[in-house]
Amino acid sequence: MLAEVAEEAGFPAGVINVVTHAPGAAGAIADEFFDRPEVRVINLIGGVKTARMLAERAGRLLKRTVMELGGFNPMIILDDVDMDYAVRTATFGSFFHQGQICLNTRRIIIQRKIYEEFLSKFVARTNTLPAGDPLNPKTIIGPIITRDAVKLIDDRVKEALARGAKAHTGGKHDGQIYYPTILTDVPLDAAIANEETFGPVVVVEVVDTPEEAIAAANRTMYGLTSSILAGNTYKAFEMAPKVLAGIVNVNSPTVNDEIHAPMGGVRDSGWGRTGPRSLDDFSDVIWINSHSGQRQYPF
Repeated sequence: MLAEVAEEAGFPAGVINVVTHAPGAAGAIADEFFDRPEVRVINLIGGVKTARMLAERAGRLLKRTVMELGGFNPMIILDDVDMDYAVRTATFGSFFHQGQICLNTRRIIIQRKIYEEFLSKFVARTNTLPAGDPLNPKTIIGPIITRDAVKLIDDRVKEALARGAKAHTGGKHDGQIYYPTILTDVPLDAAIANEETFGPVVVVEVVDTPEEAIAAANRTMYGLTSSILAGNTYKAFEMAPKVLAGIVNVNSPTVNDEIHAPMGGVRDSGWGRTGPRSLDDFSDVIWINSHSGQRQYPF
C-alpha cells in the first residue's frame, strides 16, 4: 500500500518497490541486493549482529550502508527536576507501546537526593497502567509481539533477580502480556543492564553527581537516543553534548521523533541518518564545471 500511495502522490512507478518474504527467508533477497551492481546503498533497521555481517559484505563490494540499530537508552534525572513531570515522562518513555520501540527508555539514572521519592511515585504510577486486550482503547500495556520475545524478557529479568536485583513492580507475565517492570540493584554485568530488551522493563540506577550520571549513560556501546530531565535547562544543555547518543532530548522523553530531524545513532547504534539528511547517503555530489575561453597550461 505504501508503494501504491507513493505512485498516487506522483513518484514514478518503480521508484519505490515493496518485496515481501516469509519469516527467515530474507537471505535470498539480501543476496540479490548485494550481487546486483545497480544497488549502491543498503539501509538496515535491525540488530547489531546482522549489521556487522551486512557491513562486512558491503565493504567488500564498496556499497554504502546506512544502519539504524538498537538502543539502550538512558534517561538522566537531575535533583532539581519537577518531580511529577519526571514521573510522567519516565512512565511514558519506559512503557509506551509496552517497551517495543527502539527509542524506549531502558535505564533511568537519577541523583540520590530524589531517588526514594521518585521511585515511590514511579512505581505507584506504573501500577495504574491498564494491561490486557489491545482492542480496548483504555489498554496501555498490550501483548508482546511473540512468545519467544516474552521468554527473552522473562529470562533476563529472572537472571537479574537471581543475582540480587529487586523488582518493585512487575517481573511476571500472563501469556503474552508482560506487566511493566521496574528493577533496581541490577548487577552492571547482567544482560538486562547491557542489552536491549524489547519489553516493558526499565532499570533504575542511582548516582550522586551529574558527572557520574553522564559516565553511567555512556557505559554501554549503544548510543541511539537519550534524555536529560532538569529544572535548570541550561545545565541540561551543557551536559547534552557529553552524552554519547545520536539524539539527546532535554526535558522530553527518549521516545521523541520529528520527520524533519536527523534520526540515527552513534557507536553500536549505527551510522547515517534518516529524514532529510538521508538524501546525502542515497545520492552523490557531482562537480560539473565549465571554463570560458581556453585554459593555459604549463606544458
